[in-house]
Amino acid sequence: MKLKNSALERLVQEDDPVQPVWDILYDIWSAESDSVANHYAYEKQASNFERLLLDVYGEFYDTLADRCVNDTSLSVPENGTFVVMDAMSVREAPLFVDVLDSMGYDVDVGYSYSGLPSETKFYRDRVDYRGIKREHKTTDVKSRDPTLDGDEDLVWCRFPDALLESIQEGKTELSTIDEAYEKTENAFRAIVDQLEADRIVFGSDHGYVRLDAGHAFPVSEKWKNRLQEVFTGGRFVSVGDGDASDLVKRGIVAEADGWYLPIGRHTWPARGKYSTFQHGGLSLHECLTPRINATLK
Repeated sequence: MKLKNSALERLVQEDDPVQPVWDILYDIWSAESDSVANHYAYEKQASNFERLLLDVYGEFYDTLADRCVNDTSLSVPENGTFVVMDAMSVREAPLFVDVLDSMGYDVDVGYSYSGLPSETKFYRDRVDYRGIKREHKTTDVKSRDPTLDGDEDLVWCRFPDALLESIQEGKTELSTIDEAYEKTENAFRAIVDQLEADRIVFGSDHGYVRLDAGHAFPVSEKWKNRLQEVFTGGRFVSVGDGDASDLVKRGIVAEADGWYLPIGRHTWPARGKYSTFQHGGLSLHECLTPRINATLK
């Protein structure tokens, strides 16, 4: 993709580089498209941007890791509801914004951070999810046709993550990512329809990275083998369980908060069942998550 020089200048000139990175990423995904399938075709542009970012401003990932360690948040709004859409990424945010607009909401979109590693358990630990549940009426949504009381303070929806997990390389329960989104949208609409709150904040515990052909970062056989030795089929490993200092020095892996995490879309061959939709590492789409504020008009 081609970026204006002014966009690249913002990355290195601003005291906080996260906002310009988010703006560029959200601009990619909020471009007009005539179908959900065409919307998800922006993946190539998003991948190209992340590759460019890593090449010209790799220090950004140090900032991102620091924010994921220190600034992860979940705050139930006063007189409102917080809805966690599990694994919602920046890809889905513009689609949900269109849905909310059609349902009569004014919408403002910002960003938030996953925990590290970028998986649900670590996010919940960071935000003290157990403590929040003790103080607020909470429900878990595991059905695409949920039934709510309407006065919940906190809703945790298992979609789109539960659907993405079913899309496997060579064996799919769902045929496409846009089909997974469309099924997720059914649950999303049902949640919004049933909540009585005038204000709803939508967040995510983590996003996901696509590692299918054309979207992953190529690496040499030498570094593929090292990645496989260190991570096998996952996207994080404890520093105490191995030494990846050579991968860190190479700029392929980050060390943060006692974990080794592959940076961006670096990938490697994995034995057995393998999903091209993964999380746990340190990439834009895993760690920089949407925060959507919706208020009834």
